[in-house]
Amino acid sequence: MSFYKWLGEDSLKNRNLYYKLNIIFGLFFLFPVFGFIYFAYKYDILTDKFVPIFFMIVLVFSFFGFVILKNLFDKIKNISEKMADSFIADVAEDPLKTGADELQNIIQSFTNIKNQFATTFKQLEKKGSEISILKELSELCYVTFDPEEILYVALERSLMLTNSDIGSVLTLEKTETKEFVVKASVGLGEYVKLGDRIKFETSIAKYAVINKSPLIVKDVEKDRRFGRINLEHYGTKSFVCMPIKTSNEIVGVLTLSRKDDNKEYSQDDVEVLTPLLSNAAFTYENIRLLKENELGSIQLKSIERIFKIINSSFRDSELVQAILNEIHTVVPFDIAVVMTRDENMPEFLTVSDLMATGTTSIAKGDYYSPKGSVIEKVLKQESAIIVDDKNFPDEEPEMGDTASVPNKLEKDLFAK
Repeated sequence: MSFYKWLGEDSLKNRNLYYKLNIIFGLFFLFPVFGFIYFAYKYDILTDKFVPIFFMIVLVFSFFGFVILKNLFDKIKNISEKMADSFIADVAEDPLKTGADELQNIIQSFTNIKNQFATTFKQLEKKGSEISILKELSELCYVTFDPEEILYVALERSLMLTNSDIGSVLTLEKTETKEFVVKASVGLGEYVKLGDRIKFETSIAKYAVINKSPLIVKDVEKDRRFGRINLEHYGTKSFVCMPIKTSNEIVGVLTLSRKDDNKEYSQDDVEVLTPLLSNAAFTYENIRLLKENELGSIQLKSIERIFKIINSSFRDSELVQAILNEIHTVVPFDIAVVMTRDENMPEFLTVSDLMATGTTSIAKGDYYSPKGSVIEKVLKQESAIIVDDKNFPDEEPEMGDTASVPNKLEKDLFAK
């Protein structure tokens, strides 16, 4: 059994400095003095005239020593109280638990300061890493003019800042039916590929666009807004969707998730990602607008050159070839075919001219029947049709859809 345990509640370990000072004074002064008085009386040594003088000097010096020691203890007590009341209250997140022992309070205060400084140092390191990543992204805009590369780098850095494993960047295409287009992907393998289109209405990412604010999901299966089963390739059930916002609009959404089920996303992750995505969105928008301006300038110059060609001495096939060359600088194509109606056979179209970058089965002067093809639809509607699907479904397409029944003309035009 230890000495402190034997003393119990009266242990010096749980007493303040003044109590300990009284114990010290008693041990070093009162007991020796009483002992001196006892032996002086017993052996009759007080008859010596110098003994009382010596005894008085001992009392005086003992008193001065006690005063000095008391002042020292007062300073220690004041330091303990000030550290507990002011400094630690301002620095520490949790209030300091003080006791009667002032020295123990000082030790506890310094321990709290050390822990707080260690936490602050880690936070500073993290902030330094965030600033370094922002600086790297800012410098990247000076060496690349590819907006999709900016998005991919932003995704990589977002994964790094939030300790995530899986993520993607979706851009929003504002067509008649809104769609997300995958521009960057990490950790999703064959499940999500670049260029994949995701319907806006069925995607959870739409909430980040509609609300124009980050979406934090702790558990997608328990969240009443969704109530859907989590797919294995998306990792943990917790994820975050961050809108990529420019000054005027939302251009896309960043989604992040982890493979570790023990970690959930929080507001701290959002605060870390916000400046990164703001910088990425600003750079992305600037590069995109720059490219649009460059393309507009190229188109304008091509139109000017086409007008000059039309007013030049070029005629017939030479004129058509010159115009197709100018169109090719603006709209890259593999094959361009100019077809006209034959007055003698109005049900057929004649290939009057063509330009191809590779081999083709179509030759100048060939005859084709447009019946049942997308060409016939163009002739009837007298408007352009954009064909996205080369497989040509069986049903009749509406305006802007693909053709219906493939014929020889379509096979020769669209076959690889």
